[in-house]
Amino acid sequence: MYELAYLYETGAYVGQDDDKAASLYEQAAKQGHANSQYNLGVLYLRAFKDTEKARYWLEQAAQQQDVEAQYNLALLYDFSKGKQANPEEATYWYTQAAQHGHKNAQFDLGVRYLEGKVLTKNLSQAAHWFREAAEQGDPAAAFNLALMYDDGEGVANNPQEAIRWYREAAQQGEAGAQYNLGVKYLMGENLPPDHDKGVSWIRKAAEGGNPAAQYTLAFMLDQGKDLPKDDNQALYWYRQAADQGYTDAEVGLAIMFANGQGVGADPAEAVRWFQKAAQAGNATAQFNLGTYMIHGIGTAKDLPAAAYWLSLSAEQGHEHAAANRDYVLQLLSDNERAALEQRLKSAPKPAAHRTIKPLSIKMPDFTKTSPASCLHCPSPNTPPPRITLSVGGNSTAAPANG
Repeated sequence: MYELAYLYETGAYVGQDDDKAASLYEQAAKQGHANSQYNLGVLYLRAFKDTEKARYWLEQAAQQQDVEAQYNLALLYDFSKGKQANPEEATYWYTQAAQHGHKNAQFDLGVRYLEGKVLTKNLSQAAHWFREAAEQGDPAAAFNLALMYDDGEGVANNPQEAIRWYREAAQQGEAGAQYNLGVKYLMGENLPPDHDKGVSWIRKAAEGGNPAAQYTLAFMLDQGKDLPKDDNQALYWYRQAADQGYTDAEVGLAIMFANGQGVGADPAEAVRWFQKAAQAGNATAQFNLGTYMIHGIGTAKDLPAAAYWLSLSAEQGHEHAAANRDYVLQLLSDNERAALEQRLKSAPKPAAHRTIKPLSIKMPDFTKTSPASCLHCPSPNTPPPRITLSVGGNSTAAPANG
């Protein structure tokens, strides 16, 4: 019955018929045939959208040690909505499947130990399960294991093991690992410096959609650092990363529009990108946005809003923000200053970057090499100079995405 059911499900040699397949699978499943129980559970999910029956039959197969059933049952409990979600049951079945050698379950279990949301956080257990999955060829697990060796999290710090696993993951197309490996080649960190390999891996990661790599590639092209200067390509890669919400790239793109690099000067578009990055907590963007608002460049002149953004930037230590903020505060009325104090009390705090997380990225500490311009605003009518500020903002580590 199992074989005939499979033919009806796939349409091989007979007309495809999910109802007949389900009927035949069920006959075999009721007799304890694990493969039929598993296929019937999947069929109820795929064809009939019946999660209750799917869960029942997957569990029957899982209890017979069917590893794929155990893993799919874990996914069902993990990603169901509302009352059907059960993180504890998901963890139980991830563990069962992981112990039976399922590499995806091993990776997911490692993530659970790493995050400490359902299980008690245990970095050594996270590293153990990432290693189990990595040794079976899982690139995401290899990348996370590399990060743990790099940072000494859950395992003793071991730069050579980190390189080994970065390379394993990178060769399988894991963009985050390609990026970190490229940075290590460029910087000569635990590897002989190799400019060509460094740029090659960073470009691969950028082409694979990694926003940190896209930003870094844009920065190198923008500055003529490690690559010939190319404003058009820099603009392209800044935009690729900015479109993924990568704040340093949003600042870089804004500066390109502000200065007319690779594109016609467009202050309004510069303000739009500064605003995005400022709202995400980037101190450089907050400074530039506030300064533009003082002069009404690319946006309406708005001194209270300028004071707000400059205050946030100054709180994060931007070297020029406090001077501009203090200048603007002198121009505000008592009521405007009081309103500003209230607004600042409720301002969101910049999110702290975690040093390691599933598919996290480590950023090199690149800073803009062209001279920084401080707009000290000697009078409200003084036009600002070109904006050539730090693209790197105050971020030295980039989150997963991202």
